[in-house]
Amino acid sequence: MSKTFLVAAPTGANRTKNGRCLGRALERLGFTVHFFDYDNCGALACVPKPLRGARWESAARACVNESLIKTVARLRPDYFLCVKGLVLSRETIREIGAMGAMTIGYWIDDPLDHARSLINAGAYDLYLTNDAHSVGHYREAGLKNVRYFPSAVDETLFRPCETKHGSASVSFVGTVSARRREVITEVLDFDICAYGSGWKKQSWMPSAKAGHEVFGDRLNEVFSSSKVNLNIHNWFGQGTAMNLRLFEVPAAGGFLLTDWVKEIDEHFVEGKHIACWRSIEELRDKIGWFLSHESERTRIAAEGHAHVLKHHTYTVRARELLAMVA
Repeated sequence: MSKTFLVAAPTGANRTKNGRCLGRALERLGFTVHFFDYDNCGALACVPKPLRGARWESAARACVNESLIKTVARLRPDYFLCVKGLVLSRETIREIGAMGAMTIGYWIDDPLDHARSLINAGAYDLYLTNDAHSVGHYREAGLKNVRYFPSAVDETLFRPCETKHGSASVSFVGTVSARRREVITEVLDFDICAYGSGWKKQSWMPSAKAGHEVFGDRLNEVFSSSKVNLNIHNWFGQGTAMNLRLFEVPAAGGFLLTDWVKEIDEHFVEGKHIACWRSIEELRDKIGWFLSHESERTRIAAEGHAHVLKHHTYTVRARELLAMVA
């Protein structure tokens, strides 16, 4: 009889996809997987957002926790896996463990949101973080149940595509931040488009270079068809973690030029699978060079694609997770 997982994570469109992708990978490996969407607070969701206050928040949290306990009691999973999930209480997590499930938490926002991660981390049997450097911080806080678990990609969502319309030579996808503004300002003389929340509100940004948020097939298309996909980590200098672009761009068959973070050297060969930059001067030089050397872009994109499909899909991560809990 196969083991059963209950995965607590958002399941709605354009919401954090890590939990859905990891759960689907476990299904592909033959496990029975159920999903619990902790964004669903029942009838309370009908209350207009402007009318929601502290009492609504408290009622919504109680609704979600009560619903989850009932779901666990009905399904009796062998494993309970929660991605983020701060709406859950420590008491709920411990009660799930008391019902016989191994409880696994997965925090995907280290190092920037580390403090909030500590709220529930100690309640789980096993706690996973996307940032290797943060493991030491958890241990300093007295937690011994923490393991490094890097991000990955669902190769059914990100894959090479033939559609090539509407992409700039250089593309960046990500929410506006101070660091990202600084970098994008320095490369506006290239044929570049920055897609994501906030770019169209930047008064200094030429309208033709500011794109809307992109999701799903359109996001895959941007990665697949852009000559250069630029990556800018929000936590530069604060942690070692790789963001999702390290995996999604190569999976889409795109060429990635990313700012260097420490974990890259553990998982990729620079110049073979991806290209890296460490300063604005190097970034500008490499954008110009790769735009004029198509064969090198194509070679790196092809090698990166094969490497990610072999080592960094959610199916690979699911097997790694299973080895941890065996």
